[in-house]
Amino acid sequence: MSDNNPGSQGSSPYGQQNQPQYGQNQPQYGQNAPQYGEQSPTAYGQQQGQSPYGQQGGNNYPGQQGYQGQVTENPGRTLGIVGFILAILIAPVGLIISIVAFVKSRRAKMGNGFALAGIIIGILFTIIGTILIIVIASFTAELTQQLLDACQGQPSGTPVTIQGQSTSCP
Repeated sequence: MSDNNPGSQGSSPYGQQNQPQYGQNQPQYGQNAPQYGEQSPTAYGQQQGQSPYGQQGGNNYPGQQGYQGQVTENPGRTLGIVGFILAILIAPVGLIISIVAFVKSRRAKMGNGFALAGIIIGILFTIIGTILIIVIASFTAELTQQLLDACQGQPSGTPVTIQGQSTSCP
């Protein structure tokens, strides 16, 4: 005949590993309790606040979300978005604002993809814009020189032809 008393079998049933057997001394209130800031092991040897699946949390119960702490806002996020947009429209201004936003985010030890993209686009558009300005300026300077050469010794208002275009002397 089998005895269903767990004490007589020498092993405890599931879920009662840390329970004293009948007749043993029960711990007094406050005895074996963790000190402030310490964590006590649970029935399965895990620390309280740790999930068996490696997730962090507090003393969570099914259906409750744990308090994860206050989420800090990235101080350069908004400035990074503004810098990104301005890097497309007005490249040098957007480049400077994106650099400022990137530095603010780095000081807060956070990433800022918009600021980084604004820096890259700002650099590229600034270089392209500078090259374009140089080409236009050199073309304009060449046309101005041709006009001055054609008008040399001519009275003001005299029509001259430069590269197939008729114009008047200044």
